[in-house]
Amino acid sequence: MYAARNLSGTFILRFAWKPLLFFFFYSTIITCLYEFAGFEFLALPFVPIGVMGTAVAFYVGFKNNSSYERLWEARKIWGSIVNTSRTFAVFILDYLQPSEEIGEEDLKKHKRVLIYRHIAYINALRIQLRDRKMWEAKDDAFTSIVKEKTPFHSQNLLEEIKQFLQDDEAFHLYAKTNTATQILRRQSEHMLYLFNQKCLHVYKHVEVGNMIKMLYDQQGACERIKSYPFPRQYAYFSEVFVWLLALVLPFGLLGEVIKFGHDYVWFTIPMSVLISWIFNVMEIVGDKSENPFENGVNDIPMTAICRTIEIDLREMLGETNVPERIVPIRNIIM
Repeated sequence: MYAARNLSGTFILRFAWKPLLFFFFYSTIITCLYEFAGFEFLALPFVPIGVMGTAVAFYVGFKNNSSYERLWEARKIWGSIVNTSRTFAVFILDYLQPSEEIGEEDLKKHKRVLIYRHIAYINALRIQLRDRKMWEAKDDAFTSIVKEKTPFHSQNLLEEIKQFLQDDEAFHLYAKTNTATQILRRQSEHMLYLFNQKCLHVYKHVEVGNMIKMLYDQQGACERIKSYPFPRQYAYFSEVFVWLLALVLPFGLLGEVIKFGHDYVWFTIPMSVLISWIFNVMEIVGDKSENPFENGVNDIPMTAICRTIEIDLREMLGETNVPERIVPIRNIIM
């Protein structure tokens, strides 16, 4: 996630310089052919091109609204994961009580295992969501900026969960197809064991079970966004239409500026570059917002969110040696 209030010029140029150069040279060639080669037929009426621009603007606007909905939904889901995680930890710490079978000290160990397993869960979910899909961007300006400007956070699932689980349990869960799902399954089994050991009242057991269900619902919502791409017919043709508009725009602008006099013909170049670039940026904004889990600048900051949850839960356990919060590095926070 880009964390600064305003985008820097270098950041904008990182993804904008190639289209800007293309629009400049393309409109310059069209204008020179009209001015020096006498190709006056290149000056076309602007009305059909204006209609085309209006249609493209509506189309790109629809795509951007839909892309933003996916991005904001993903952020709301992770906000719910934060709230559910805190509630789950409070339930574990307050609802579990010693019994004849499990004493006070042993119960503290069980509580710690449950909470640490939950931290393993959210980090496993984070890494699974950042696994690349074939329709996501591979190597572009947005993903390369993240690689260059942010410290390399662990993307190794096994190494990540081993920090919070015993090695044998970590290896067992890592071998599963969906590690995060199986971690929650293990949590449910653990709670059932403690219930059978009379450490948990039946009604409180049901409430903890509801917390696990909520986590499954939130995980499923994230996986729905991750596994189902923004419809490619909308995404693909949005880009095609923007570039078609950029290609015909200089011809229409020529037809308009010469109405003010022959000396105004060179205004075609800056006007064409500016209008084409605006439409291009609108397209890029939507395109880079449709997949909120693809390791790009516009990603949901799951690493920072997971660290926040980890700090809160470990402090609930009474620990003082907790990791620092993740802060933006060069205005980027992951």
